[in-house]
Parts: sequence; structure tokens; C-alpha cells
Amino acid sequence: MTVEIGKFIWDITYACPLRCVHCYTESGRRPARTLDRDAAMRVIDVILAAQPEKVSISGGEPLSVRWAVEAMKRLHDAGVAVTVFTSGWSMPEKTATALADAVSSVAVSIDGANAAIHDAIRARAGAFERGMKALDVLHRVKDERRAAGQNCFTLGIDYTLTRSGAKEADLERFVEATIKRFPRLDFIRFGAVIPSGLAAEPEFEASELLSIQELIDLIDVGRRLAGREGNALNISVTDVRYFLPQPGVSAADLDILHIEPDGALRAFPIYEAKVGNVLHEPLDVLWPRVRAWRSDPFVAKQMETVQTMADWASTARTLDRRYGSHDDQERIARRGLPVPA
Repeated sequence: MTVEIGKFIWDITYACPLRCVHCYTESGRRPARTLDRDAAMRVIDVILAAQPEKVSISGGEPLSVRWAVEAMKRLHDAGVAVTVFTSGWSMPEKTATALADAVSSVAVSIDGANAAIHDAIRARAGAFERGMKALDVLHRVKDERRAAGQNCFTLGIDYTLTRSGAKEADLERFVEATIKRFPRLDFIRFGAVIPSGLAAEPEFEASELLSIQELIDLIDVGRRLAGREGNALNISVTDVRYFLPQPGVSAADLDILHIEPDGALRAFPIYEAKVGNVLHEPLDVLWPRVRAWRSDPFVAKQMETVQTMADWASTARTLDRRYGSHDDQERIARRGLPVPA
């Protein structure tokens, strides 16, 4: 039997220069768990054998990994649509140029309409300006490739919406400023932060987690921004409720798999439960475990009873603490303690 999966998410490292308050992996606060090149190529063998249409490369900061561009190019050359998500903390021109032949899309992660908001959420001064400078470099490379008649990645911003960063007036100003600075940017994707990892903890829930109604209202804001006359930029607001059970759709059959940096396979993208490791067992063995976990009566009941974002955060906490590994549970127990410098 050959398992075919439509999309993979691969967090290739937990190393990160930032300390984002909503990080679902607590990257930058824990061991990086990055594989060596040979083991990483074995993970790519597993991914390619599943014949995916899309692979999202994330982290941590994926571009901090030496073999990252090589790995993405191998997937890209095999016909897979590869998207890399980066903070833009470091974007040398040689990296931006290499990405032009290695990925289908580059998404720079931004969490606020200005430096004050973004840097507070990312817990690192200068993060906003570095992200903007990375977009400058990527935009220039894209222009140069276009002028030379060469293919290049689509380029955009992946904007995570927290309560601090979701004011409509701020979003309007951000879109206007972005269009002016990056006239050939392809997209801005807004999406409410998902209550996963640190974003599921009570402190974050109380201060920054948007409500379902706020999310719905923001989808309407996105439509208004996208519908403005003369705006060629693709602006959208992702409905993050996609990760909740939908009427008539079984979560067990959702053909998306999430691989952690060391090859561990999550049972579901936003929860800590693991079903094994793709370097140790084939997907033919792991996929049935994924489906079994997703359809387990306890898990299904937890997800199906979610009515509010607070419910969802509570469900995430329950599932992570019940199914997380020993290391996960120790790490979760340390949340709230000061982060070492």
C-alpha cells in the first residue's frame, strides 16, 4: 500500500531568534532538534513517496538551517508546490536568489501593523524592521527575475492576527503602506492566531486570543480591503476554523500531515500528540495511527464540542497534556517561568 497525502507541514527546526508569545512550538525556547543533511533527505524521500501537491516549510526559523534551500529545491524540482514561512530576521541577497529556484512561494511572517505591535508579540526589538528589509530584498530579486523573463516565487505576507494587531484602522494603514512599499507583492494573508501551544495557555487566551465573532468580523474586513478599486494585491483572511471538525467532513480523513524537526509525526497539525517517526516507520504504518487518533472517541468529543475560541484553547490544553510526550509535558509544565537570556 502506498499512502498519498495532499499536503505536508514540516517544521525543520525549533531554532529561532525570536520568542513569539503565541508560538505553537515554543521555538527558540527549546532544543532545535534539527536533523543532519542525510537524515533530512530521508524525510524528503518519505514526503515525495506520498505524492503531495503542497509542502509548507516552517519552524522555528527554517532559513537558519544549512540544508534548507537544498531540501526545498529537491521538493520543488519534483513538482511539489513549496511554501517557506520565514520571520525575515536574516535575508542575504544570495539566500533570496537561491529561493527563486527552490520554492513556489515565500511568506514573510508579520504580526503587527507597526514595529511597536509586531516587536511586542515577537518579543524582540527590531523584528518588524528586519521583516520589512527581508521583503525589500525578496521584492528586488523578484523584480530582477521578472525583468529577465525568469520564473520566480510568489511573494507575500502571512499576518497573524492577535487582539493587539487586529484593529481595522491599523490593518487598513498596513495594507496601504505595504502596497506603496512593495507594489508587486502578490498577497497578504491575514489569519487569526490558532489556540495552539503558547497561544492556548490561559494568559494568552485572556489577553490576545480573538473570539469567533471577531474572527468572522475580520473575514468581512478582509473582503472590504480586497475589494477596493485598483487593488491588485490578493488580500484574504483565512478562516482558521478549518482545523476544527466540519459538518459532513471527517477530521480522520483530512489529508494533511505535520512532521516535527526530528521526523516525529503529529497525529494532527496543531496538537502535541505523536504517532511515531517517519525515519523509523513507513507512512503505511503511521497513517492508520493518525486516523485512529483523530477518530478516537475522546479526541473527537473534545474537538466536536468546541463552540468558542476559549473552548478551543481548553481543548488544546487538554489534548496536549494528555497525549504529549514526556518531554512535551515537562516543557508545558515549565510555561510561565522566565525565559533564560
